[in-house]
Amino acid sequence: MMMAALAFAVLAGRESAKVEKMVIIPVGGNIAVAELGFLVPPLEETFGATVEFGSRVPLPGLAYNTRRAQYLSSEILEVLNARVPFPENGRVLAVTNEDLYVPDLNFVFGQADTYTGVAIFSLARLRPEFYGGPPDEPLFHDRAITEAVHELGHTMGLIEHCSNPKCVMHWSNSLADTDIKGHRFCPKCSRVLGLEPRR
Repeated sequence: MMMAALAFAVLAGRESAKVEKMVIIPVGGNIAVAELGFLVPPLEETFGATVEFGSRVPLPGLAYNTRRAQYLSSEILEVLNARVPFPENGRVLAVTNEDLYVPDLNFVFGQADTYTGVAIFSLARLRPEFYGGPPDEPLFHDRAITEAVHELGHTMGLIEHCSNPKCVMHWSNSLADTDIKGHRFCPKCSRVLGLEPRR
């Protein structure tokens, strides 16, 4: 089985346009809106859009693989596309505490449907304690922000991963790669999105 990477994007079609609203959707029963508030300021700063929370969506039972003890992210995306109202000039970002996978990969941190503008990412492996380390909330938050920006970048027209290892859209083969790149777009990707490059 192949090693998983930071993100997995599917489909293509939604062109990059000015995004005015982003809706964060908690997925599953063990995640609370209160623990996701730290995502709002950096997402609003990065994209210049209003960020708000939508109603919780339960995890679809059909997405759970008992052998792997993981949820199939593409199945969750299908449910989100069917159930969540899509905001005008907006994007939808779902967040779960459950571990995610796609076929042929050990796991994925997130997945984006670039055609519909809906994405999901998991917080599970972003916590240092998942791999036996001590809890580190600032590090966990930094990783979550990076993953959120990365997945939203896919939904906004950045289909391919960036070759710049310091760009948030760079492909990550490990959490070390994620920690190095951070959550900023490189100048090239910023121009594609029509955003002002940030230092």
